[in-house]
Amino acid sequence: MNILIAEDDVAVASVLTESIQHWGYSAENADTCKDVLDKVKQKRFDLILLDIFLPDGEGHRLIPQLKELWPKVRIITMTGYNTREMEREVREQGILYYMIKPFDPMALKELLDHISR
Repeated sequence: MNILIAEDDVAVASVLTESIQHWGYSAENADTCKDVLDKVKQKRFDLILLDIFLPDGEGHRLIPQLKELWPKVRIITMTGYNTREMEREVREQGILYYMIKPFDPMALKELLDHISR
């Protein structure tokens, strides 16, 4: 499974990338909305781990564009700043899962293993 990690916190992105690769998946990083779009236009990803807040915009606003480029792409959103309104708005966009940071890496592994089956 080819995974794009859209995360601007270098330490979090590094831990996620190393963990995901250790679990046997391919992982690549993007740290801005622009970077996410550029990478998705160049390469097909099976799954995007999308931080809701990126330095150049709100990551969840990318979801319609990502689905237009790759209609079957699966998206898991991540945020450390959750509100009920935000969660509702993001879930209505047809994401696969909504994760609140910090989350247990093993929960992510189980989710990825389930998706890859």
